[in-house]
Parts: sequence; structure tokens; C-alpha cells
Amino acid sequence: MLKLIKPALAPAAVAGLSLSLAGCFPQGFTGLPLVDRSLSAESPEGIWMIVTEENSSIPNAEDSMNPYAYAGMTREFVKVTANEQGIYELTRCDSEWRKDFELTATETGYEATLTETGDMDESGVTAMTLTDLTVTFASNNRSLSAEGSRVTTPVGESTTLTLEGVKVSDSTSFEDAEQLTSTYGLDYTNLGNAGSVDSSIANCVGIEYGEQVTEQGGDDFIYTENIYTYYDESDRQTQYYRFYQANAGTVTESLGAIINTEDVFTLYVNACSDGEPACSAAAEWTETSSNSIAGVSFDINYEVIDNTYVINPLALTPWTAFLWPHDGDFMHAQVAVTIDSYQQYED
Repeated sequence: MLKLIKPALAPAAVAGLSLSLAGCFPQGFTGLPLVDRSLSAESPEGIWMIVTEENSSIPNAEDSMNPYAYAGMTREFVKVTANEQGIYELTRCDSEWRKDFELTATETGYEATLTETGDMDESGVTAMTLTDLTVTFASNNRSLSAEGSRVTTPVGESTTLTLEGVKVSDSTSFEDAEQLTSTYGLDYTNLGNAGSVDSSIANCVGIEYGEQVTEQGGDDFIYTENIYTYYDESDRQTQYYRFYQANAGTVTESLGAIINTEDVFTLYVNACSDGEPACSAAAEWTETSSNSIAGVSFDINYEVIDNTYVINPLALTPWTAFLWPHDGDFMHAQVAVTIDSYQQYED
């Protein structure tokens, strides 16, 4: 769902544009706990902490879209489990890499491939995207690395991914993992009805930050994103995101939430420029988050003050208009996974 909203906010730098953001990223997106030798070396099955770095670009000035360069980083808690073919597969929270790949076992892990065909555009051209990911487990099955790529033709968009991870528990259940403390809570008022979810078992938890630079007629278009994601064991999603874009002196902030639990499902979207005070005041957002080798957490409350400006994209037809948020509706999620004894790990 996020992928449907994001491209409209970030239209995508000329040939040769180089985007180096290593010094610009918030602290916390690099580094992993040292390997815990007490964990099993028999298989990679378990819960892992991973960090990733992703770089994308459209390098050709002749392409139909504005050339751009993007860099992003994530930290996630994920699972490695054996699939029906006996391949130990790594899950992801990042929706761009959370897809049904075709897997092929290798001596040290697996290779994942996926071919996606888009819709034909007005000129009769159909874009095709080829994604490839190679995951390699260390011989002790306590650390891993991965390299990935995603190329879209004929547009010319190219993405590279690097990933590193360490096993933090032999358990594949966040609820039962002795090495971890995992919490989830959701308080809400949805369509005027109050409720709460006191607990949930995670499938993955992640925090992502990204920056994109686009050149439009000689002016740089700057876009940044902060994304906070939780999936439960039934693949139901709790996600919040903040997008900022600066273009020709105008700054636009977009706030969003996707909340899908056993008890409630809703989406919020609010996008306002700095010259729209009524729109900016229509949503109240409070946030605290952490991201380090000790774990990840986010505590975010998104409240609808004026539903003239805060919408649910699912409510845009006469048959679904009843889903439009009410003034006073809110979604307040508290999510955390921490490693209890990471400081005691030995190299």
C-alpha cells in the first residue's frame, strides 16, 4: 500500500549525479551486535537483526522520468525459517523486498529472483523489473550477508542493496525468544469507536530512513522519508511514515499510517505545504523512536483534528465513504524489540 502512495510524492539526477549520504543519515543505522557464540551453529533458523543500505538511480537524461538518485538505510528484526523446499529464507519488513521470489538453493544460502511486468504506458511501452538477491550464511550460521539488485527497463531505474545480519535468537517466535523483549500496544479511536490491542506477536519490526535528490529544470528536488513498520505473525501491518519534499522553495510534509490488526483496519494520509496552516494543523503527530544495536522501537500517535485534510484513500468512492476518518480519531502504537544481553556478546 505504501508503494502506491509514495511515487506521487517523490517524482523521481541527471547523468553523473552522485548522491553520498553516509554523513547525513541519522545515527543508529550502522553496526550490529557481536556474534553470540551460545547460539546454535546447526542451522540459521532463528530471529536476526539486520542492517541494509540501498541506492537507486535513473542515470539517463533521455529517460521518460526525471533522473534521480536515492539512498536509504534500515535496521530490522526479522526471521529466518525453512520453507517447503528446505531453503532457509530471510523475511523483510521493507515492502520493496517483501515479495514472492523464486528461490534457488546454493551451497551457502540461496538466490532469489523475481520478474515483474508493469502496465503499458501511453506510448505503448511496457516496463519490466528484474530483481535478484543472493543471501549467504556464514559457516557458523550466526551471521549473514546479502547483495541485491533491481533493474527496470526501458526506464533505466537501477537499485543496489547490501545487507548484513547476526542471529540474536535460535527461537523463531518473538514471544518465546529468551534473548529478546518484544512489546506491542495499540490504542485507537476509529470512526468514533474506541478500542485497544494489548499484545501481538511480531513477524518483523523495522525502521527505515531515505533521501532522494531529483533535478528538475536545473533545480534540485529534495525528498526524505522516515518509515516505521511492524508485521504480526498473520502478516498484518502497523506502519507510520513521514515524507518531506522541498521543491522550488516549497516544503511539503506528508504523514501517513496503515493500521491492520485483528480488531481494526484503517489508513490515514495528510499532505500539506508550508503555506497551508489549516492543513498542517489538521493532523497531530507525536513520535519517539530508537534505533541501535540494542534494538528498535517507536511510539507514535497520529490524531485527526480536522478530517477535511486527513483522508483515508479507501474512502474515495460513494460505497466506501463511510470509512472517512472522524475528527478525534487517532492511532497510537507502541512497538519495541530489544536484545536483553547484547553487551555480553563475545567476538
